[in-house]
Amino acid sequence: MKKILIVILILALLTQFAAAKYVTTIFNFPEGTSHDVEEVVSLEEDANAFHAFTKLAEEQGLEMDMTYYEAFDSWFVNSINGIENSTEQYWHFWANNETSLVGIGGYVPEEGDVIELGFDDEPRGQENTPAEKAAEWLVLNQGESGEIGSHKIWGNAFALIALNTFTGNEETKEEAEEYLLSNQGEDGGFSYPGFDSDALHTSAALIGLIANNNEIEDISKGSSSPLDFLLSKQEGDGGFSGWGSSDVDTTSWSIVALEAANREMPSRNDNSPLDYLFSAQNTDGGFGYQAGQDSSEEYTAEALIAFSAAGQAENRDLEDAINWLSSNQDQDGCFSNAYTTALGAMALNAFEESSASALQCLEAMQLPDKGFGRDGETSNTVDTALAVIALSGEGLPTRRLEAETNPELVAVGSIAKFTVQIRNFGEVSAKNVSISLQGIPGNWIQKQTSETSFPEIGPGQTIEAEIYAKMGEAGNREVFASVSAEGLEGEENSNLLLFEIAEASLSVSLSMQG
Repeated sequence: MKKILIVILILALLTQFAAAKYVTTIFNFPEGTSHDVEEVVSLEEDANAFHAFTKLAEEQGLEMDMTYYEAFDSWFVNSINGIENSTEQYWHFWANNETSLVGIGGYVPEEGDVIELGFDDEPRGQENTPAEKAAEWLVLNQGESGEIGSHKIWGNAFALIALNTFTGNEETKEEAEEYLLSNQGEDGGFSYPGFDSDALHTSAALIGLIANNNEIEDISKGSSSPLDFLLSKQEGDGGFSGWGSSDVDTTSWSIVALEAANREMPSRNDNSPLDYLFSAQNTDGGFGYQAGQDSSEEYTAEALIAFSAAGQAENRDLEDAINWLSSNQDQDGCFSNAYTTALGAMALNAFEESSASALQCLEAMQLPDKGFGRDGETSNTVDTALAVIALSGEGLPTRRLEAETNPELVAVGSIAKFTVQIRNFGEVSAKNVSISLQGIPGNWIQKQTSETSFPEIGPGQTIEAEIYAKMGEAGNREVFASVSAEGLEGEENSNLLLFEIAEASLSVSLSMQG
């Protein structure tokens, strides 16, 4: 059954004594000057917008020239990074996409507020971002069959992933999904129309359909599922191809598909897909299509994306791959074309390397019709969809938890805030919504300040519930959110958060002098 509610659980550590709030803070520079900056800034409860902007500016190395007017108890922004006010254009201050009636020194943002200093006449939030504009290209280029553009299964799979980084366009997504499923083979796999199923197209289709909130049983042909077909195409060296000889391209996307389906890495002859990728790495750190072939930006980026999706801890081999990939950026941060620039940015971001220059380059590659194309002239589905995914920062859908490799460490007696994000993808409301945290004792929940129920979540609506818990005893914890509601069959569960509760270790001695 297709999910109608998507539940995401987030853990934020708080202290018992110092209240904090989290404010989205934006510097919106004129086009062609500095790259825009947007970060969530942690502030003391009584801190004002001035504190948020100056804190972010210091972190990002931005130069702010301001004047304090004592008579008005206010700060005036003269310039940021050398961009000065003029009689025609000047720095505006917006709060939650509206002009603030007070200056940055007088505005005290609340938890979740969005504050912005921008040089344009409208806040950035009022304009479509490059990613949103590219997503519109995908919507506008859908044909009567449901196919978006002309890249068949491969393109439509990535288009589904891209469109699911935003709310809305449900009809477009539904028709794109129907197009994919209409091309599914009786063996459960997918291919370029008219050809036999193959592992590469099946992997992409599987990722796209899971991104569109499908379970494996929803996208099977009788007893044949795309996951079963994919597993049947693993080669003896652990890689994937289905043609007798593994390749980095197919193996990388197969790994991402397996992680999206929440499946453990399979082995053949004691070789896993990750083993195959490592065996195919060149001495320069990069990856070619197959072992021994020249390293390429495309296949190196794909391999890194796959390693990240599988939760592979960074090691010397991955550092070499990252360094090889980064060394292929030009002075503007670009890779060879829009397609490889999008993949490269996704790969760097996956390992928390700086992708800012690649994303800035990618924005500059956007064509007049708001799509992307590697020839720099004609937009196509694959390049546009990957650009949307890269620019949105959402990445590819996987269900592996980052916390599995680096669990949070919290103190006994501290207060933790769990944020439960619930999104209704269905066409009817979910009523009398009830939220519970599984994995910690109920008496840890701070009932007076926690939100554990909502009367209704409408179609397309997203809500956030904040649940506070006092950490009662030391030990490892695995916690997930469980949601039940009228209009929902059974329950929907969130991702799993892993963390360790630890206690301080004190050495105490007593002495006495007579």
